[in-house]
Amino acid sequence: MDDWKYVEKQTVTDPKGRQWTVALMDVLGQEGDPEVPNSLLELQYAQGRYFTLIYSGTGGLQWERGYASLAEATTAYERLVLAVIDGRVDPSQPVFRQDLEE
Repeated sequence: MDDWKYVEKQTVTDPKGRQWTVALMDVLGQEGDPEVPNSLLELQYAQGRYFTLIYSGTGGLQWERGYASLAEATTAYERLVLAVIDGRVDPSQPVFRQDLEE
């Protein structure tokens, strides 16, 4: 996960002393494993171009949310960083895309 390009990225520590990386990614223009960007581009059309992510030191993805605009994604990213630090979000309980149509 650390090989991807991010708009912003921080390593933060939760109240239990665990470290997590919180990142904001622009799906377009990624280099690296050619299969992964294609999968991410498919997600772009469903959820947006920008994603907030939380992943562990071993690279395990614990959180992903898509946003259509950079402004919306940046606000969500800043809130997510604070939520992990103060314990409102527990990355050890993975949360991925949610079907909002249910």
